[in-house]
Amino acid sequence: MTPTPEDVRAAVRDGLLDGLPPGPPWTALLTIGELRVVLHADGDGALRVTDSPGDAADFGFAISADEWADFCTQPPPRGCTSAQALVATRGDARVTGRREVWARAAGALDRVVDAIRDQVRAPRPRRPDPPTPTAGLSPIEGRYLHVEVRGEPRRIYFEQAGDGLPLLCLHTAGADSRQFRYLMEDPRVTDHHRVIAFDLPWHGRSDPPPDWQHRRYRLDTETYEATVLAVIDALGLHRPVLLGCSMGGSMALYLASRHGERFTGVCALEGGLGNPGRFVEWTNRVDVDHSSFLVSWVGGLIAPSSPAAPRAETLWGYAQSGPGVYQGDTYFYSVDFPRHTADLVPASCPLVVFSGEYDYSATTEASREAAERLGGRLVEMRGRGHFPMSEDPDGLAEHLLPVLAELRQEQGAHTP
Repeated sequence: MTPTPEDVRAAVRDGLLDGLPPGPPWTALLTIGELRVVLHADGDGALRVTDSPGDAADFGFAISADEWADFCTQPPPRGCTSAQALVATRGDARVTGRREVWARAAGALDRVVDAIRDQVRAPRPRRPDPPTPTAGLSPIEGRYLHVEVRGEPRRIYFEQAGDGLPLLCLHTAGADSRQFRYLMEDPRVTDHHRVIAFDLPWHGRSDPPPDWQHRRYRLDTETYEATVLAVIDALGLHRPVLLGCSMGGSMALYLASRHGERFTGVCALEGGLGNPGRFVEWTNRVDVDHSSFLVSWVGGLIAPSSPAAPRAETLWGYAQSGPGVYQGDTYFYSVDFPRHTADLVPASCPLVVFSGEYDYSATTEASREAAERLGGRLVEMRGRGHFPMSEDPDGLAEHLLPVLAELRQEQGAHTP
């Protein structure tokens, strides 16, 4: 199972690094079990391999024989979906030498390690892409909303589609409302729900404050809570269903506990009570391209079987994130939010927590703990990842649609 130098040379084909940004040349000592090779990148897309471990290298990256066996398993276990996933789940001590060079090369290293795996065993199968939408106007409509949040004016962009019980959606860290476009174009949902998704300030088409160039963005629990409630009030939403993912799932848990009476029900996708490991320096450093690093940092959270096109769309959203925005969001998720969870009480509305098998940011174990603490129920989604609504919309639908039907019945039981 351990690859040979010949396997590595065959894997490192021309064009492997196409699309990655140019930069300074770098070298890396790659260790996989007993294999030791040096990767030489010229900084403009060309890569060559030598099997002389004595060659000087800017950084080293090591994968043990047991980890490599897991990485090549079909399907792989959680945390063995990319080189970056191994760093996040099995320890960053595998990175030695100049870590800032590793961070700049992270996207390239992901591709190299994936290519070596696919050289020694068959590539991983993926679920089919969703059907191409019919030509013409989408049912999604976009507008701006002016609200006040904690004494400051905010101009918030939102999109909506459908009619019926409102379904308000909260996006993930460093992303925006585009993550919910599949949901907004699915008549199985929009025939029954007015689906609304908005961009938090600093995200997507919701502007930051005018003095953004002189601020370091840091999202906190009180501001996030106030923003969601301000949108609900301004749109006149009466007891909507709240659906949030990742940090949006965490806020959904918080609101179910603090303001459950305002919701028909709450669906927390990949929702936990915080994870300190997601706040890292490499997502906002002047010597590291944050957009390139983020694609690597979140890429391992996507399930290995997720369709190729939605996967690429999900990662493109992260490549477009404003500088420091993802890090500011993970400040909420990893630093601030955990300070506010100790006194949370059981939700006063129906609460369902959904957990994808491949999510190592809000693990199934963490989602189960949150559901039990807040009196909700856990829905485990085998084979799914951290961004189910955008990376595998049909995969989410099979779990979400029955829950939405239950909540509509709940609403009917409380309607005079």
